[in-house]
Amino acid sequence: MSLASPKTDDQGGALVRAAKSPASSMLPTALETLAWCVIDGTAIFLDLGSDRYFRLPDVQNRDFVTSVCLPALSSPCQPASLPLPPSWIPPVRQSAAVQDGPFHVGNVARALWVQRRVERRLARNPLSAILHDLRSTITSRCDRDQSDSTKVAGDIRAFQQARLLRSAADRCLPRSIALALCLASHRCRAHVVLGVKLAPFAAHCWTQLRDEVLNDEVEEVLRYQPILIV
Repeated sequence: MSLASPKTDDQGGALVRAAKSPASSMLPTALETLAWCVIDGTAIFLDLGSDRYFRLPDVQNRDFVTSVCLPALSSPCQPASLPLPPSWIPPVRQSAAVQDGPFHVGNVARALWVQRRVERRLARNPLSAILHDLRSTITSRCDRDQSDSTKVAGDIRAFQQARLLRSAADRCLPRSIALALCLASHRCRAHVVLGVKLAPFAAHCWTQLRDEVLNDEVEEVLRYQPILIV
């Protein structure tokens, strides 16, 4: 049952082992290529190979959850190629930089330019390629924690202010990736989090630094359960 496209310690080992379960035969694609989480007994999958979210019919879902999920599963199960970052923790507050500070035209222009560049790449390339490139860029630029807090705060604020010039509606994915890339240029390692919810189904994306949400409100992102964290 297709739902939507994501574009509008390491869990990889556990996911590979789950692929050997009989429940994996219920899936339309190899479990090793999927990110997934469980919400109220329903498994939601993100197929990175075909850029779509999906869930199983009720009977298959029950069998799958019974076969492969831990009773108290609280973290997303991610493919071995994009393992869950061990440094990620759930968000508890919004970054103070979102509200504080002056309007800097240069920073806002840069934020809009990087976001448009990411949007063009998303239109032409699979999501998996974009996320792998993002992880590689962050890893190579942020090998040491030497970030400039003033520049980091300036970029966070610029992305918030850019919403005044270009609507953020339906652009959470490119905005979040673009912000993470800008922060990586200052050696700041931020996470891009993709989350989902049910009743009704919806997907969202945000950027996070430690326990701070950088481009949204905490109350909003807590409505979603993370399914993939980069």
